[in-house]
Amino acid sequence: MSTVELSPGDRTHLAEALRIARETQAEGNKPFGAVLVAADGRVLATGRNAAAQTGDPTSHAELDAVRAVAAADRGAVAGATMFASGEPCPMCAAALVWSGVGRIVFGTAAADIRAVAPGPPGFRLPCADVVAASDAILEVVGPALGEEGLAPFREVGNSPAG
Repeated sequence: MSTVELSPGDRTHLAEALRIARETQAEGNKPFGAVLVAADGRVLATGRNAAAQTGDPTSHAELDAVRAVAAADRGAVAGATMFASGEPCPMCAAALVWSGVGRIVFGTAAADIRAVAPGPPGFRLPCADVVAASDAILEVVGPALGEEGLAPFREVGNSPAG
C-alpha cells in the first residue's frame, strides 16, 4: 500500500471525504464519501454512498456529488477536482470523464479495499486505466491516505454484515 504526497488543501478535502465516508458507514452503507471542488477552490458539493439505504447500486458518492452540481450548473464541474475516500469504480471514473472534471484524488486503492473487505463481484480495473482509455485530459492521484483511509474498510470487513 503506497501513498502519494498531497498539498495541504488536497489533504483537507480528502480528510472531509473520509469524514463523510465514516458518516455514511454509520448509516449502514459502505464507507465511501466524496467532495467536488471547483477549479477556483470552492467546494461545489459533497456526496455519499447510499446504496444500502436506497437499494440503488449506482448510488455512489462521486455520482451523488456530480449530480448535485450538474443539475444546476453543469459548467461548474468543468476542471473541478473530485476527492474520493476510495478509488472510484469504473462506472464513477467514466462518469467523471464525461462530466468534465480535471482531476481525481482518492484515498484508498480499490485493490486494498477488496483485500480487507471483500464484497459482491466487481471490476479489477483501476480508475487511472479507465481514464487513460478515454480521450480526456484528467489527472488521477492516489492512493493518498494509506492505513488511515483503509481503516473504515477494515471495520466493514470484520463486521458480521461486511
